[in-house]
Amino acid sequence: MATAGLDLVAVLGELPEWNHQYQTVRILRTNAPLPNAPVELGDQIVPTVYGLVHCGHQVADQLVKVFLASVAVGYQRQLGLSPDPVKVKRVALTSDALIAGIRQRLGPFMEVSERQVRLMLAGEPATWLGMNSDTDSPGWTWNLWFGSLQRFAVDTGAEYLASLEELVGSRPEPQRSWAPAEPSALPRALDHLDLVWLVRTKQRLFQRPGFARTASLAEAANSAEEFEARCNALSDVFSMLTVPKVSDVEGPLNFLKAALEQHLTGPGHLQRAFESVDTLRDVVAVRRGQVHSGAAPGSLRAAARLGIRLTGDWAESWDRVRQITIEAIYTLIDELDPA
Repeated sequence: MATAGLDLVAVLGELPEWNHQYQTVRILRTNAPLPNAPVELGDQIVPTVYGLVHCGHQVADQLVKVFLASVAVGYQRQLGLSPDPVKVKRVALTSDALIAGIRQRLGPFMEVSERQVRLMLAGEPATWLGMNSDTDSPGWTWNLWFGSLQRFAVDTGAEYLASLEELVGSRPEPQRSWAPAEPSALPRALDHLDLVWLVRTKQRLFQRPGFARTASLAEAANSAEEFEARCNALSDVFSMLTVPKVSDVEGPLNFLKAALEQHLTGPGHLQRAFESVDTLRDVVAVRRGQVHSGAAPGSLRAAARLGIRLTGDWAESWDRVRQITIEAIYTLIDELDPA
């Protein structure tokens, strides 16, 4: 490509892209870059199913078949779980069990690479929520808690892409550019909102104020598990709203919308406040997709609206969640306390 005057990075950037930066290929950054060399030299370029389907090569077709067989094995594992009304059961497949299932479906003569299967599962929006972002860690397990694979258990790559289109088909909003949030900024913003609400309504907005002491909201997230824990803590905060419940309405943030109608006048003020609450609802939806398997598609759509990736750089994703939440909170503050 260089001899033809083409820049590889520029070419990759111009490829068609779906939500969550899903393209025909993805770039894996090495955890052990070469000394005294640009970090990009250690990058690996891995095709996605999207890229493989449009490749039209026999090897690409085989890789797609292996991926679809993986999905089929995962879906059968989900169907084979008997629910327990009083006990949470883990739904997962070890790498050995998954590879054995794939070979059983495709036959003993189909070449199946365990690492290739793992890379593909970690790179597809339909499956990546159940995979560890570190594709080289030993003894891996595919967690199947993130939602039913039924819609993706199909026979061809084209059918898979059609199902994927429903999930991440729309092009995302351009990603915002911002510096990482100062660690205490989110707790302080919540305290500020609680105080403004108290002045405006004579009541606290949260059952347990004092978010500057909520340590987890100020901590970084360096893994998928830590990202989930931070989102859980933030969601718990918004479950502590003191606003009155409303009949035929579900969720504390929807109750907050009803309360705002009583305290804000003018359609412009109310609309901006409602938009901020809708942003907070998307933030909570991102968390719900990690905790409740049936909410996973909604979680991906909410993350796409917010411009948040649910794979890869978890520290950056958590920083974006914090910054988006802070912006929404201060918009609410501005509408409640224009002075």
